[in-house]
Amino acid sequence: MTKLDSRLDRTEELRTIKIIADANDELKGQVNTLKDSIKNLQSQLEISEVQTKSKQDILKVKEELIKSQQEQIYDLRTQIKAIEKTKSELSSQLSECRKTDDNLPDSCPNGSPNGIYRIKLPGLKPFEAPCATSPPGYTVIQRRIDGSENFRRTWEEYKSGFGNVSGEFFIGLEKLHRMTESRPHELYIKLGTVDGSTSYAQYDDFMIGSEKELYELKNLGKYSGEAGDSLSASKNRKFSTIDRDNDIGFNCAFAYGAWWYKNCGPCALNGEYFKDGDGSNGITWFSWHKTWSVSLTFVEMMIRPKSL
Repeated sequence: MTKLDSRLDRTEELRTIKIIADANDELKGQVNTLKDSIKNLQSQLEISEVQTKSKQDILKVKEELIKSQQEQIYDLRTQIKAIEKTKSELSSQLSECRKTDDNLPDSCPNGSPNGIYRIKLPGLKPFEAPCATSPPGYTVIQRRIDGSENFRRTWEEYKSGFGNVSGEFFIGLEKLHRMTESRPHELYIKLGTVDGSTSYAQYDDFMIGSEKELYELKNLGKYSGEAGDSLSASKNRKFSTIDRDNDIGFNCAFAYGAWWYKNCGPCALNGEYFKDGDGSNGITWFSWHKTWSVSLTFVEMMIRPKSL
């Protein structure tokens, strides 16, 4: 082989080596590109996994919220059912109460023992009143026994009634009107003094007018008793209180207590209570002791339907 041929072979070898080297560099470049692509894809995968995990977490939270809301809805429905049941029971009880109220008497039952009874009058709510057996069948409408109740009251208070039905009280003018307008009533008044003396006055046709008529004492009927007739002077007289002067003189009620006055008069059972029984502006029934200085320490006014 000539030198020329050797050189040619060497040149060809070097060119082949260069081609191989270039090809190798190109492959390395491609490998690096692939590596970068793979790395980029891995990064994208990691981000996607994080996002997926985040979405899953959010979805889990939402599912827990939905579950919690469903439980709350269930609890609310249970509560609503319980409330509806309670409402239904209360409505039934109210209906029964109304039926019971409708069956209440309009006066004290005759023959029943002493005690507090519920009474229902047309147009008024049921109320409690003491019922007496001596005499029988009477409803107590006013009581004075110890001075524990203030009887110096306004028109509205006398209209509605006040006090404690187990102690001192006034039943109310409106109730008296409703009771006595429906049918004739008897009035029985027990009286007592500080020394223990007792007496009574009875009227067989007691009737009170309406508020429009200023609760006029429209009728009394015939008197009977031991204390004397001090009330007939009040017949056809309007009721007066400290704030409503309906008599023909000065305001007698302001001085002597609320009552049916003409020009003051011989009786006033709502006057000031004097425990020692001595007071000219106290609880008065003049025809009994024939003096203004005796103030009664016990009074019970009672009514009952005349048919009893």
